[in-house]
Amino acid sequence: MNDHSTNAHRLLRLFEQMRDKRHSTAFRRLAELGLSFSHVRALHMLAPDRTLAMKDLAEQLCLTPPSVTALTRRLVQSGLMHRQSHSEDSRVALLSLTDEGRALLQQLYEEQLRQMERLLEGLTSEEQELFLYLLERAIQPMQSRAQASATG
Repeated sequence: MNDHSTNAHRLLRLFEQMRDKRHSTAFRRLAELGLSFSHVRALHMLAPDRTLAMKDLAEQLCLTPPSVTALTRRLVQSGLMHRQSHSEDSRVALLSLTDEGRALLQQLYEEQLRQMERLLEGLTSEEQELFLYLLERAIQPMQSRAQASATG
Protein backbone atom coordinates (compact mmCIF):
# COMPACT_ATOMS: atom_id res chain seq x y z
CA MET A 1 0.00 0.00 0.00
CA ASN A 2 1.45 3.41 -0.96
CA ASP A 3 1.69 6.43 1.36
CA HIS A 4 -1.36 8.12 -0.19
CA SER A 5 -3.49 5.06 0.39
CA THR A 6 -2.21 4.54 3.92
CA ASN A 7 -2.82 8.18 4.79
CA ALA A 8 -6.27 8.07 3.18
CA HIS A 9 -7.21 5.12 5.41
CA ARG A 10 -5.85 6.98 8.42
CA LEU A 11 -7.87 10.08 7.50
CA LEU A 12 -11.05 8.03 7.15
CA ARG A 13 -10.50 6.54 10.63
CA LEU A 14 -9.94 10.02 12.07
CA PHE A 15 -13.12 11.38 10.49
CA GLU A 16 -15.05 8.40 11.83
CA GLN A 17 -13.71 9.09 15.33
CA MET A 18 -14.90 12.70 15.03
CA ARG A 19 -18.47 11.66 14.32
CA ASP A 20 -20.15 11.32 17.66
CA LYS A 21 -23.84 11.24 16.91
CA ARG A 22 -24.85 9.91 20.32
CA HIS A 23 -24.84 13.40 21.80
CA SER A 24 -26.37 15.16 18.81
CA THR A 25 -30.03 16.03 19.26
CA ALA A 26 -30.45 17.00 15.61
CA PHE A 27 -28.81 13.83 14.27
CA ARG A 28 -30.95 11.75 16.63
CA ARG A 29 -34.03 13.51 15.25
CA LEU A 30 -32.92 12.70 11.70
CA ALA A 31 -32.56 9.04 12.65
CA GLU A 32 -35.98 9.00 14.33
CA LEU A 33 -37.53 10.42 11.16
CA GLY A 34 -35.65 7.89 9.01
CA LEU A 35 -33.89 10.65 7.08
CA SER A 36 -30.62 10.19 5.24
CA PHE A 37 -27.83 12.45 4.02
CA SER A 38 -29.77 12.88 0.75
CA HIS A 39 -32.71 14.28 2.69
CA VAL A 40 -30.42 16.77 4.45
CA ARG A 41 -28.89 17.77 1.09
CA ALA A 42 -32.40 18.49 -0.23
CA LEU A 43 -33.16 20.65 2.81
CA HIS A 44 -29.90 22.57 2.30
CA MET A 45 -30.83 23.31 -1.31
CA LEU A 46 -33.92 25.14 -0.07
CA ALA A 47 -32.25 26.99 2.79
CA PRO A 48 -32.87 29.47 4.07
CA ASP A 49 -35.89 30.69 2.08
CA ARG A 50 -35.63 29.33 -1.45
CA THR A 51 -38.51 27.86 -3.39
CA LEU A 52 -37.59 25.38 -6.10
CA ALA A 53 -39.55 23.38 -8.62
CA MET A 54 -39.25 19.64 -8.09
CA LYS A 55 -37.39 19.21 -11.41
CA ASP A 56 -34.88 21.94 -10.49
CA LEU A 57 -34.20 20.26 -7.16
CA ALA A 58 -33.70 16.95 -9.00
CA GLU A 59 -31.12 18.59 -11.30
CA GLN A 60 -29.24 20.21 -8.42
CA LEU A 61 -29.14 16.92 -6.48
CA CYS A 62 -28.22 14.95 -9.66
CA LEU A 63 -31.17 12.63 -9.06
CA THR A 64 -34.04 11.50 -11.24
CA PRO A 65 -37.40 13.22 -10.74
CA PRO A 66 -39.01 10.00 -9.39
CA SER A 67 -36.22 9.71 -6.81
CA VAL A 68 -36.73 13.31 -5.72
CA THR A 69 -40.48 12.74 -5.49
CA ALA A 70 -39.89 9.88 -3.03
CA LEU A 71 -37.24 11.87 -1.17
CA THR A 72 -39.42 14.96 -0.77
CA ARG A 73 -42.52 12.95 0.15
CA ARG A 74 -40.82 11.86 3.37
CA LEU A 75 -39.70 15.43 4.11
CA VAL A 76 -43.22 16.75 3.57
CA GLN A 77 -44.67 14.00 5.77
CA SER A 78 -42.11 14.86 8.45
CA GLY A 79 -43.20 18.49 8.41
CA LEU A 80 -39.79 19.76 7.27
CA MET A 81 -40.74 20.73 3.73
CA HIS A 82 -43.79 22.29 2.16
CA ARG A 83 -45.04 21.26 -1.28
CA GLN A 84 -47.50 23.31 -3.30
CA SER A 85 -48.62 23.54 -6.91
CA HIS A 86 -47.38 26.38 -9.07
CA SER A 87 -50.07 29.07 -9.40
CA GLU A 88 -49.77 29.15 -13.21
CA ASP A 89 -48.96 25.51 -13.98
CA SER A 90 -50.49 22.88 -11.71
CA ARG A 91 -48.11 20.24 -13.13
CA VAL A 92 -45.19 21.99 -11.42
CA ALA A 93 -44.61 21.18 -7.75
CA LEU A 94 -42.87 23.92 -5.75
CA LEU A 95 -40.86 23.02 -2.67
CA SER A 96 -39.83 25.16 0.28
CA LEU A 97 -38.75 24.67 3.89
CA THR A 98 -41.14 24.89 6.77
CA ASP A 99 -40.18 26.68 9.97
CA GLU A 100 -39.46 23.25 11.45
CA GLY A 101 -37.16 22.41 8.51
CA ARG A 102 -35.24 25.67 8.93
CA ALA A 103 -34.96 25.07 12.69
CA LEU A 104 -33.60 21.54 12.16
CA LEU A 105 -30.98 22.78 9.67
CA GLN A 106 -29.96 25.52 12.09
CA GLN A 107 -29.64 22.97 14.89
CA LEU A 108 -27.51 20.70 12.67
CA TYR A 109 -25.27 23.63 11.78
CA GLU A 110 -24.83 24.67 15.42
CA GLU A 111 -24.01 21.12 16.50
CA GLN A 112 -21.47 20.74 13.68
CA LEU A 113 -19.93 24.09 14.58
CA ARG A 114 -19.55 23.02 18.22
CA GLN A 115 -17.92 19.79 17.04
CA MET A 116 -15.41 21.76 14.94
CA GLU A 117 -14.71 24.06 17.89
CA ARG A 118 -13.97 21.01 20.05
CA LEU A 119 -11.67 19.67 17.34
CA LEU A 120 -9.69 22.92 17.21
CA GLU A 121 -9.52 23.33 21.02
CA GLY A 122 -6.63 20.88 21.20
CA LEU A 123 -4.47 23.02 18.92
CA THR A 124 -2.70 26.32 19.48
CA SER A 125 -3.71 29.31 17.31
CA GLU A 126 -0.68 28.72 15.10
CA GLU A 127 -1.48 25.01 14.74
CA GLN A 128 -5.09 25.85 13.88
CA GLU A 129 -3.91 28.22 11.13
CA LEU A 130 -1.55 25.58 9.75
CA PHE A 131 -4.22 22.87 9.94
CA LEU A 132 -6.76 25.05 8.09
CA TYR A 133 -4.18 26.15 5.52
CA LEU A 134 -3.24 22.54 4.76
CA LEU A 135 -6.88 21.46 4.55
CA GLU A 136 -7.69 24.31 2.16
CA ARG A 137 -4.64 23.43 0.07
CA ALA A 138 -5.66 19.76 -0.05
CA ILE A 139 -9.21 20.64 -1.11
CA GLN A 140 -8.21 22.97 -3.97
CA PRO A 141 -7.31 20.23 -6.50
CA MET A 142 -10.55 18.40 -5.71
CA GLN A 143 -12.56 21.57 -6.38
CA SER A 144 -10.65 22.25 -9.59
CA ARG A 145 -11.36 18.72 -10.87
CA ALA A 146 -15.05 19.04 -9.95
CA GLN A 147 -15.35 22.37 -11.77
CA ALA A 148 -13.54 21.00 -14.81
CA SER A 149 -15.84 17.97 -15.02
CA ALA A 150 -18.93 20.17 -14.55
CA THR A 151 -17.95 22.48 -17.41
CA GLY A 152 -16.29 19.90 -19.62
